[in-house]
Amino acid sequence: MLNGDLEPGLAVVATSVALFLAFLGILTRRSSRPPTPPGPKSSWFGLGRPDIPRISPWRTYMEWGNIYGDMIFYRAYGGPILIINSAKIADDLLDKRGAIYSSRPVRTMTRELMGWRWSLAGMRYGNTWRRYRGLFQKHFHSRATPHYEPIEVKGVQTLLRNLHRAPNEFEHHLRRNAAALVMKISYGHDVAEDGDAYVTLAEKAMWSLTHAGIYGTYLVDYLPILKHVPTWLPGAGFKRKAFEWRKLSLAMLERPFEMVKQRMASTSSGTAVPCVAVTELERSSNSVIKTDVKMIQGIAAISYAGTSTEPADLRTSSAGADTVSSDTVAAILTFLLAMTLNPDIQYTAQAEIDRVVGTDRLPTFDDRDQLPFVTRIMWEALRWNPVTPLSVPHATVQDDIYQGYLIPKGTTIQPNVWAMFHDESKYPDSFRFEPNRYEDLKKNAELGINELPMIGFGFGRRVCPGRWLALDNVWITIASILAVYNVVKVKDDNGREIEPAMEFTTESIFAYFHAHRSRPEPFKCSFAARSDAALALIKQTIDD
Repeated sequence: MLNGDLEPGLAVVATSVALFLAFLGILTRRSSRPPTPPGPKSSWFGLGRPDIPRISPWRTYMEWGNIYGDMIFYRAYGGPILIINSAKIADDLLDKRGAIYSSRPVRTMTRELMGWRWSLAGMRYGNTWRRYRGLFQKHFHSRATPHYEPIEVKGVQTLLRNLHRAPNEFEHHLRRNAAALVMKISYGHDVAEDGDAYVTLAEKAMWSLTHAGIYGTYLVDYLPILKHVPTWLPGAGFKRKAFEWRKLSLAMLERPFEMVKQRMASTSSGTAVPCVAVTELERSSNSVIKTDVKMIQGIAAISYAGTSTEPADLRTSSAGADTVSSDTVAAILTFLLAMTLNPDIQYTAQAEIDRVVGTDRLPTFDDRDQLPFVTRIMWEALRWNPVTPLSVPHATVQDDIYQGYLIPKGTTIQPNVWAMFHDESKYPDSFRFEPNRYEDLKKNAELGINELPMIGFGFGRRVCPGRWLALDNVWITIASILAVYNVVKVKDDNGREIEPAMEFTTESIFAYFHAHRSRPEPFKCSFAARSDAALALIKQTIDD
């Protein structure tokens, strides 16, 4: 349904234009063109959209696959959309034909009117995107992320301390830890325990982005010409809102960056802490041109955008983003739920840690290769309930033919990662949390099953460039929690264990996408120190 800010008069004009364009498209369509893939029909003579539930739409798309196949094509308000339920098809198109399938859908409301052009995740494929991504990868490639390990270890020690101090607030502690990591790496800023000014700013900006609605809430996304409507015109409420929200986007981009520049220039406070922003500003030195400064701003802010400390449905002043920090929190919450429901798996991992690490210290990254079961738990948490069950969409830059079907230029390509990870032919017993499915990767490859769930980070040329930092942070957090805590079910007043529900949220991310994030619905669990030695380690982190 379109947003009510569009007055009836303007809506009639816009609808007339849409009808004319649709009619013109029908007249000019060549009968010799191949058919598009099968899919449900849209309402309003092709100008509406099929009935798609807002809750867990990935499940609906998977069910549609039983009817239409692994490629499902439909139109939403005239715009072509292709759902892909198959990992092979996603690889064939998004990876092997990356030159055609690596762009992003046009999002006029958020990118142009609300000022989110600087976001790497939403940039259209081209030279500007290449320059931004190249700079981002310089700091977050697998060869660069070991540099951040001391920051991650220190952050996890703070997390263990906070879990001991206030265990019922474990989700807040996870989010604060993720925000602290990103702010330290990007800006050299130490996040306050509560009420950090820069995290609060990110919350407000992301709140506005989420409340702009999923793509299609505003008619301007379908008819970009409406962006030229004067703000004073009746029906232009969408534009007035966008300009207000734009202030938050620009503030989030500029304020922490200015903080870094001021610290660098200040002789009284000493030199600024080494971080991405400082490194690039020093490299550019006095010869930097305006474009370079904007790029440095954008790269630093990309991760910063995800530093909201509470999920949108638990606190109205914040929302998540398609970033490393938000994704790691969702993955660790899934891990905690899985451990609460599967104590035997937890105990197996703890036995491995005790054997390799001992009980007189915490795990480090140097122990990683010797803790394969802990690593398998991480992979299974990423697969069992993928953080982005509907991956960030791609868009075609030209017509393409695949398996005899036409995929038109400008089609939004939506990979259904959830369906791929719950394909019984690829992941047997897919709804079961089973880390040992990754025990023999060589045999798995021969059988074509249980591949490591890396596609959860995206596809082809648009794969998440921050994935290595995310994997590092999730792993050290999982290993450290298992080393000192038993994650167990809480008990009610009668001493009976409360079974947490295996339910997951549906959250929109970056309103200019059809993408979604999923994490466990709020649940309760208890963190009990495993032993006196474990308690001593926790207290040691407090002393440190």
